[in-house]
Amino acid sequence: MIITVLAKKGGVGKSTVCILLHEALKRAGKTVAIQDWDAQGTSNKALEYIKGQRAEQSGQYDILIYDTPPNLEHPATAAAVRSADVALVVTSPSPADVWEADEAVRFVQSKGSQAVVRVLFNKVRKGTILGRLVAESAKQISVPVVPIQLSARECYQHAIGRGWPALDATAREEVIHLALALMSVRN
Repeated sequence: MIITVLAKKGGVGKSTVCILLHEALKRAGKTVAIQDWDAQGTSNKALEYIKGQRAEQSGQYDILIYDTPPNLEHPATAAAVRSADVALVVTSPSPADVWEADEAVRFVQSKGSQAVVRVLFNKVRKGTILGRLVAESAKQISVPVVPIQLSARECYQHAIGRGWPALDATAREEVIHLALALMSVRN
């Protein structure tokens, strides 16, 4: 299975989501690799720091995660989308990010990809105005939203440098639910 993680813009937590999925899927007994095509190389750096390894470039895996550049015009983004079984568009609840997310959805669809496209709301602060408007914002997006949201949690930022041990119980539950939701996606 290939999961392509993309966004039109930076700052929505794409690389963090890649690392979180990597860690959760490994805990579920899957062989997982990340191909990091983002110029910042955050996923590569994170895996190197956490496990002393670089993101995988080749091999046989149950799941391969593509961390794409925050740019829909980059050739790597298009290639990752065309290869994907699941294209996961990451967004925050900010209206501007939601608009960009729908553009990313249309980008996936325009590439003739057979991927199932889903949107993930990341960095959600429950109890805030934007947090309460997530369901309303989801109506602006032309594909289904993943039924789990990732909260704005400091431990997710720490997971970039420490992996799974950085997550508290609530964070682990959110990430496991996200991984399960993606593994059960059907057209």
